Amino acid sequence: MLLSRSVRLFCACFSVTALAQFVPLQDANLTTLNAAHDPNITISYKVPKGACKTAFDAQKQFSGWVNIPVEGRSTSLFFWFIEAREPTSTLTIWLNGGTGGSSMSGFWQENGPCEVVEKDKDHLEVKAREWGWDRASNMLYIDLPSVGFSYTTPITNGSYDSYNATTIFPPEPVPKWSSPWAFMNGTFSSPYPLNSSANTTATARLVWHLLQTFLSTFPQYNTPSNSSTGISLFAKGTTAPLAALLASYFHSQNPSTSSTTLPIKITSLGLLSPCGLDPLSQAQSYVTMALNNTFHLPLLTQDQTTPIMSAYHRRRGCSDLLLPCRHPSSSTNSETLLVCLQAWECIYGLTIPYQQHTSRSLYDISSPSFDPLPNQTYLTFLNSPKFLSAIGSPINFTDLPPPLPALRDDPLVAIKELLSQGVRIALLSGDRDYLCNWYSGQSTSLSIAGSFSRYNAFHTTGYAPLLTNKTYTGGSTRQLSNLSFTRIYDAGHFPSHSQPETTFEIFSRIILGSSISTGEKVNLASFATKGTPEADKTGPELLATNVPNARCYIRKVADTCDDESVRAVLRGEGVVINGVWYNSAGDWQLPGQRSDGEAAGEEAAPTSTIMTGIFTTSLSAAKPTSSSGGSSAWDNPARGLLMVSVLAGLLL
Repeated sequence: MLLSRSVRLFCACFSVTALAQFVPLQDANLTTLNAAHDPNITISYKVPKGACKTAFDAQKQFSGWVNIPVEGRSTSLFFWFIEAREPTSTLTIWLNGGTGGSSMSGFWQENGPCEVVEKDKDHLEVKAREWGWDRASNMLYIDLPSVGFSYTTPITNGSYDSYNATTIFPPEPVPKWSSPWAFMNGTFSSPYPLNSSANTTATARLVWHLLQTFLSTFPQYNTPSNSSTGISLFAKGTTAPLAALLASYFHSQNPSTSSTTLPIKITSLGLLSPCGLDPLSQAQSYVTMALNNTFHLPLLTQDQTTPIMSAYHRRRGCSDLLLPCRHPSSSTNSETLLVCLQAWECIYGLTIPYQQHTSRSLYDISSPSFDPLPNQTYLTFLNSPKFLSAIGSPINFTDLPPPLPALRDDPLVAIKELLSQGVRIALLSGDRDYLCNWYSGQSTSLSIAGSFSRYNAFHTTGYAPLLTNKTYTGGSTRQLSNLSFTRIYDAGHFPSHSQPETTFEIFSRIILGSSISTGEKVNLASFATKGTPEADKTGPELLATNVPNARCYIRKVADTCDDESVRAVLRGEGVVINGVWYNSAGDWQLPGQRSDGEAAGEEAAPTSTIMTGIFTTSLSAAKPTSSSGGSSAWDNPARGLLMVSVLAGLLL
C-alpha cells in the first residue's frame, strides 16, 4: 500500500468507542526556548529517559519539536538527536522513506542507536544496536511535516483503521466488520493539511528552520565551517529526490545568512535504495530486474513485462503526469498535489505486474509478499504510554505518509549542482530490492555523471570489491572522486537491516571522504576505483522454501497480514502478543525459537564486545576469504576525522 493514505471527516456523534488510546493531557516536562534567528519559533525538548538504550550511558540524547508558525497555525517538526559513541565533530541528518514516511522507521528498524526486542509475552525491551550509525557520527533524525511524531495544530482525536491504512475524524465506534485490534482510537495531527505543504520549497524551509533552531540551541553539535566532514544528509527510498532538493536549498540560503542565522554546509549526500530520481531509468529497471536479475530468478515473462513500459510512455501515462508535477504552473496547491499523487501512483503502479504474477515482496525478492522483516514491533512500543510520556508526545505515532509534495525543481539537477560544489554524492542499493532496485540506482549514477566532463570517465571506472571486514566482501562499488554507486550484496530495500555491518562501513567511509571499497584515506580529487566493468556478480538461485514465515502486525494489517489472517483479525479471533496477531497463544515463541530470522531477546546482545570503531584495509593487504586481514585495522572514528581534516587542509 504505497500511496494508500486517506482521511475521512465525519460530524456524527457516537456512543460506543474503539479501543481507547487517546494521548492523555500530561505534564510533558519539556524545556521550551525561543529560536535565536526568529523569536516566533520555539524549540521544546527533553532528555527521553528510558526510551532508547545506547551503547554507552554517557551518550547524550535530546528529543522534541521545533514549533513554526505557518498560515495562522503551528507546525511542529519532531527530532531525535543522539550523541556519537566517541567524540566527533560530524553530524548526520537522517530522513526516511516511503512517500515521506517517518524517520522513526529508520531509527528503530535499521540504523538507530537502539532497537526493540521481545523479552517475553507482552514484554518489549530496548537494547543497543551494534551497528547503529551513532558508532561514527552524531545523529539527528527528523520527521517531515505531519509525519510520524510531527504534527500541525490543532491536534485532533480520531480513529486509526489499520486494515485500510486510514485515519478517521472524529473517532468512530468499532465497525461491525472490524475489531478493536485493527481499529484503534488515538490523537493525531490535524486532518487539514497546510496549503504550503504542497511543494518542496516550503518543506525545505521548515526543515531549515528546524536546523537553525537546533544548532543554535545546541551549538556544541554544529560542525566547524571549514570541516571536511561537515553535515551529512542521508535519506531512503522515495525521499531521495526531496533530500537532494533540501540540500540544495540549504546551500542557497548560506550566502544570505545574517548574524542570527547559521550557514549549513552539506558535505555528503547519501541516498539509500533511491527511487524517483530518474523515473525513466526506474521504469526500465523493473523490466531488467524481472528478466535478468543476478540471482537467476525469473520473476516475470517477457510478455508480462510489456505493460510496464507501455504505461510509462502512453498518452497521459507516467511521463506525461510527471512533467506538471515537477514543473507546476500557476495551478493551485491542491491541483498540484492531485497531479503529483497521480504521477507517483502511476510510477509505482508499474510494479503491478510483479505483484500480480509473483508471490514475492517488493522490498526483497527472496521473501514472500507479506515479508515479516524488518521487525515492526516498534510500532506497538512507540504507542505505549510509557514511551509517549518519555518523549513528551501529545500525539500517537502513525507511519501514514501524506502525498509526496510537488518537486518544483528536478532533483537530478540539484544533485549535479551539489556535486559541482564539492559535495560527496553516494548512491547505495541492495541487490534483492525490486521496488528501488540496483539497476535503477546504477543508471541514475550514470545520468548524474553524464553532465560533467570531469566525470565522463565514471561509466568506465571499474567496480572494486567492498571489503566489509577481514573475511567478508559485502558488495561492489564504483567511485570516481566525489561520486559513487554501491551495489550491496544480499540486501533488500532495508540494507541496514539485512546487511548492518556492510551498510555501516559504507556510511562511515562516505562521511569521512575515504575509499568506499577499503576505508583507506585517499585524495578524492584524483581517486578512482579499479576493477571489473560491471557489478554483475551472480548469486545462488533464491528458493521459495528458504523464506521466513509471515507475521501479522496489527498496526500494519494491510501490509503484513495474508488474507486468512486479515479475516481472523477483523473477526476478533486469535490473540495479539507484542503487537502481533496469532491464532492462539501457543503459536507465540521467543524470536530465537521461530523461523522469521529474528534473534531472541536474551540472545540480542551484540555479537561483538567492540561497540566502537570502523574497518579499514587495502586491496593489496585484504584477504576477504581468509581469517586474517593483513594490515586491516579497526580505527577510532574521531581519529579518522582528525586525519581527514588534516588531509583536506593540505590539499587546499
